[in-house]
Amino acid sequence: MPSNLYQTVKHIGISKQKISAVVQHTLVYLGKKKNEVSVHCVGKQKIQTLNRVFRGIDRPTDVLSFPAEALFGTEDVTDSGDLFLCPAYIAKQAKRFETSYKEEFFRMLIHGVLHLEGYDHEKKTDAKKMFAVQERLLTTALKKI
Repeated sequence: MPSNLYQTVKHIGISKQKISAVVQHTLVYLGKKKNEVSVHCVGKQKIQTLNRVFRGIDRPTDVLSFPAEALFGTEDVTDSGDLFLCPAYIAKQAKRFETSYKEEFFRMLIHGVLHLEGYDHEKKTDAKKMFAVQERLLTTALKKI
Protein backbone atom coordinates (compact mmCIF):
# COMPACT_ATOMS: atom_id res chain seq x y z
CA MET A 1 0.00 0.00 0.00
CA PRO A 2 1.48 3.37 -1.01
CA SER A 3 0.17 5.34 1.93
CA ASN A 4 -0.49 5.06 5.61
CA LEU A 5 -3.23 7.14 7.20
CA TYR A 6 -2.92 8.52 10.71
CA GLN A 7 -5.72 10.55 12.15
CA THR A 8 -5.91 12.63 15.28
CA VAL A 9 -9.28 14.11 14.30
CA LYS A 10 -12.45 12.04 14.56
CA HIS A 11 -14.01 12.65 11.16
CA ILE A 12 -12.25 13.09 7.86
CA GLY A 13 -15.25 12.35 5.67
CA ILE A 14 -13.17 10.44 3.13
CA SER A 15 -12.23 6.78 3.27
CA LYS A 16 -8.72 5.51 3.77
CA GLN A 17 -9.06 3.58 0.50
CA LYS A 18 -9.86 6.74 -1.50
CA ILE A 19 -7.00 8.65 0.11
CA SER A 20 -4.65 5.79 -0.74
CA ALA A 21 -5.99 5.61 -4.31
CA VAL A 22 -5.35 9.32 -4.91
CA VAL A 23 -1.84 9.09 -3.45
CA GLN A 24 -1.13 6.04 -5.64
CA HIS A 25 -2.59 7.78 -8.72
CA THR A 26 -0.26 10.74 -8.14
CA LEU A 27 2.82 8.59 -7.49
CA VAL A 28 2.21 6.47 -10.60
CA TYR A 29 1.92 9.64 -12.70
CA LEU A 30 5.26 10.79 -11.30
CA GLY A 31 6.89 7.41 -11.98
CA LYS A 32 7.18 6.65 -8.25
CA LYS A 33 4.65 3.80 -7.97
CA LYS A 34 6.69 1.93 -5.33
CA ASN A 35 6.96 4.94 -3.05
CA GLU A 36 5.14 5.37 0.25
CA VAL A 37 3.57 8.47 1.73
CA SER A 38 2.35 8.82 5.30
CA VAL A 39 -0.80 10.95 5.50
CA HIS A 40 -1.69 12.57 8.83
CA CYS A 41 -5.07 14.25 9.31
CA VAL A 42 -4.83 16.68 12.20
CA GLY A 43 -6.74 19.51 13.84
CA LYS A 44 -6.20 23.24 13.45
CA GLN A 45 -4.11 23.57 16.59
CA LYS A 46 -1.68 20.81 15.56
CA ILE A 47 -1.25 22.13 12.00
CA GLN A 48 -0.74 25.66 13.34
CA THR A 49 1.98 24.41 15.70
CA LEU A 50 3.71 22.53 12.85
CA ASN A 51 3.43 25.57 10.58
CA ARG A 52 4.93 27.82 13.29
CA VAL A 53 7.76 25.44 14.21
CA PHE A 54 8.80 24.44 10.69
CA ARG A 55 7.86 27.46 8.58
CA GLY A 56 7.77 30.33 11.07
CA ILE A 57 4.13 31.09 10.19
CA ASP A 58 1.87 31.17 13.24
CA ARG A 59 -1.48 30.24 11.69
CA PRO A 60 -3.24 27.09 10.52
CA THR A 61 -2.91 25.94 6.92
CA ASP A 62 -4.35 23.28 4.62
CA VAL A 63 -1.39 20.95 4.01
CA LEU A 64 2.24 20.67 5.07
CA SER A 65 4.74 18.39 3.33
CA PHE A 66 7.81 16.91 4.93
CA PRO A 67 10.01 15.07 2.40
CA ALA A 68 11.85 12.17 4.06
CA GLU A 69 15.07 12.84 2.21
CA ALA A 70 15.20 16.51 3.18
CA LEU A 71 14.42 15.82 6.82
CA PHE A 72 16.45 12.73 7.45
CA GLY A 73 18.87 12.40 4.54
CA THR A 74 17.49 8.89 4.24
CA GLU A 75 18.82 6.36 1.77
CA ASP A 76 15.35 4.82 1.48
CA VAL A 77 14.31 6.15 -1.91
CA THR A 78 10.83 4.63 -1.57
CA ASP A 79 9.83 6.80 1.41
CA SER A 80 8.54 10.04 -0.07
CA GLY A 81 7.73 11.51 3.34
CA ASP A 82 4.85 12.73 5.45
CA LEU A 83 1.85 14.92 4.68
CA PHE A 84 -0.17 16.72 7.32
CA LEU A 85 -3.63 17.81 6.24
CA CYS A 86 -6.16 19.78 8.28
CA PRO A 87 -9.68 18.67 7.26
CA ALA A 88 -11.35 21.54 9.19
CA TYR A 89 -9.22 24.14 7.40
CA ILE A 90 -9.77 22.42 4.04
CA ALA A 91 -13.56 22.45 4.63
CA LYS A 92 -13.53 26.23 5.20
CA GLN A 93 -11.28 26.69 2.19
CA ALA A 94 -13.66 24.64 0.02
CA LYS A 95 -16.55 26.95 0.98
CA ARG A 96 -14.42 30.02 0.24
CA PHE A 97 -13.49 28.64 -3.20
CA GLU A 98 -17.05 27.39 -3.81
CA THR A 99 -16.01 23.80 -4.38
CA SER A 100 -16.84 20.56 -2.60
CA TYR A 101 -14.94 19.43 0.46
CA LYS A 102 -14.03 16.16 -1.27
CA GLU A 103 -12.55 17.95 -4.29
CA GLU A 104 -10.56 20.38 -2.16
CA PHE A 105 -9.31 17.60 0.12
CA PHE A 106 -8.03 15.62 -2.86
CA ARG A 107 -6.56 18.79 -4.41
CA MET A 108 -4.57 19.41 -1.22
CA LEU A 109 -3.58 15.74 -0.98
CA ILE A 110 -2.20 15.83 -4.54
CA HIS A 111 -0.58 19.22 -3.85
CA GLY A 112 1.23 17.74 -0.86
CA VAL A 113 2.45 14.69 -2.77
CA LEU A 114 3.78 16.95 -5.53
CA HIS A 115 5.73 18.90 -2.91
CA LEU A 116 7.15 15.64 -1.52
CA GLU A 117 8.38 14.79 -5.01
CA GLY A 118 10.15 18.10 -5.57
CA TYR A 119 7.51 20.40 -7.07
CA ASP A 120 7.19 23.91 -5.69
CA HIS A 121 5.45 27.17 -6.53
CA GLU A 122 8.02 29.73 -5.43
CA LYS A 123 8.69 31.01 -8.97
CA LYS A 124 5.88 31.90 -11.37
CA THR A 125 7.01 29.36 -13.98
CA ASP A 126 7.25 26.58 -11.37
CA ALA A 127 3.83 27.51 -9.99
CA LYS A 128 2.27 27.34 -13.44
CA LYS A 129 3.75 23.89 -14.01
CA MET A 130 2.85 22.56 -10.56
CA PHE A 131 -0.74 23.78 -10.60
CA ALA A 132 -1.29 22.45 -14.13
CA VAL A 133 -0.08 18.99 -13.06
CA GLN A 134 -2.12 19.22 -9.85
CA GLU A 135 -5.37 20.03 -11.65
CA ARG A 136 -4.77 17.39 -14.34
CA LEU A 137 -4.21 14.77 -11.64
CA LEU A 138 -7.26 15.96 -9.70
CA THR A 139 -9.50 15.68 -12.77
CA THR A 140 -8.35 12.16 -13.59
CA ALA A 141 -8.40 11.05 -9.92
CA LEU A 142 -11.99 12.22 -9.42
CA LYS A 143 -13.06 10.16 -12.45
CA LYS A 144 -11.35 7.03 -11.09
CA ILE A 145 -12.55 7.05 -7.49
